[in-house]
Amino acid sequence: MGIKKVNHNIEKWIEYLESIKGYGLNTIGAYERDVSEFFSFCYDMKLETAPPDKYVIREFLSYLSKKELSRPTVARKISSIKNFFKFLLKNNMILSLDLSIFKSPKLKRSFPKSIDTELVAKVLKSLTDNSNDYWINLRDRAVMLLLYGSGLRISEALALKRKEAPNSDWLRVLGKGNKYRDVPLLPIICEGVSDYLDACPFKFKDDDPLFLGKRGGPLSPRIIQRRVEGLRYELGLPSHTTPHALRHAFATHLLSGGADLRAIQQLLGHSSLSTTQRYTDVNETELLNLHKAIHPRS
Repeated sequence: MGIKKVNHNIEKWIEYLESIKGYGLNTIGAYERDVSEFFSFCYDMKLETAPPDKYVIREFLSYLSKKELSRPTVARKISSIKNFFKFLLKNNMILSLDLSIFKSPKLKRSFPKSIDTELVAKVLKSLTDNSNDYWINLRDRAVMLLLYGSGLRISEALALKRKEAPNSDWLRVLGKGNKYRDVPLLPIICEGVSDYLDACPFKFKDDDPLFLGKRGGPLSPRIIQRRVEGLRYELGLPSHTTPHALRHAFATHLLSGGADLRAIQQLLGHSSLSTTQRYTDVNETELLNLHKAIHPRS
């Protein structure tokens, strides 16, 4: 497969991922880099790629192994390449290919790490007991209320516009894959956002970002991450305490309260129920630890 042909096929594939599959820009960028790296390696090694065989993929895996990449990174690269060639097969750009040659390394099953309800309350309370400008404290509290109270990803919260400021019982959120979902809002979330807006020194237009940085530009997620890191040290919180852990806490605390797993899947915006089912494993672990701690025969 010549370079021009490869580049043309990659362009068609990227167009498909963006317009038909609705993948986000970050995902598409990673996929494109992975496939480009594969073809660069094959050209340098003079390996056949039209289509590749088991030997070619094995050589590429060996090359990745020498780079000492993490297993999830290697798995993603193989997944990207497999996705590309599946697209070529589906559109008759190649006639045949044994897809079983794309074998990713086995990954250890990871469980989401949550935070106790008492610690979440401690975090939210401490946000206003700070020497920062008062409006900045209110802003950070409003963001974290959305993460914990409605299960938003930090990227989803920071993508909200001024005209989308929570002020009712529901909020429409644009999530992964450019898919919308509706999440319920607690009164404390609407009040928290309203307090932030009242204190914010900048004037807003409807299409301006809801959450602003210190100089009036869009708020960077790194600012919120650093804020949580600071609280982690100040309050002696677990090492896994991050903005995303607040979203995990939202799910696990709902599940502990008896919420239906499919309802949680919808609230989190998971495309697959298997992703949401990880929270069941988290709760089972918590129950086991609790049993060991209090049972008289333990």
